[in-house]
Amino acid sequence: MEEVLLLFTAMALLTLMCWAFHTYNGIGSLDLSYNRFQLKPIPKWVTSSPIIYSLKLAKSRIKMSLDDWKPIKTKSFYEIDLSENEISGNPTRFLNQTEVLNEFQASGNKLRFDFGKLTLAKKLQKLDLSRNLVFGKVLASVAGLKKLNLSQNHLCGKLSGTKFSASVFAGNDCLCGSPLSPCKT
Repeated sequence: MEEVLLLFTAMALLTLMCWAFHTYNGIGSLDLSYNRFQLKPIPKWVTSSPIIYSLKLAKSRIKMSLDDWKPIKTKSFYEIDLSENEISGNPTRFLNQTEVLNEFQASGNKLRFDFGKLTLAKKLQKLDLSRNLVFGKVLASVAGLKKLNLSQNHLCGKLSGTKFSASVFAGNDCLCGSPLSPCKT
């Protein structure tokens, strides 16, 4: 009985959101984090929204590749949280092209890309890509961020001077330099 009630509540909520989307021509902010919807891919009505600033879909049972996700507008995202899903692919178009992106969180996924080829959005303040399959070198530009987590990936190389603690970089394949162990010559 509880499962039926939960399913009915979820369907009513999704119907209301679809109505609001069509009535107001977009979504300003959407938080469907920690739900039981089993969204699989991000719904098309979210992708087709001409206005969306805040998208929070943490632990929403999403199974998809970011390479297949094509929102009609990426430049207006202010914050994106896709943490704790089964998302693969490359997020660089969001991190490179979004003009006002302040926060990007995608920990606990299967993202795979070369971090060293990334250009961080100018206004980005918070980046969490921990527990993914990210490889390459750590950009010196991460020093300008207020909050960072790149732990448990496949990053390599010498770190530039950083204000962040060792835990931010822990569990990578071969990072060295302060605050981690010195590089071997």
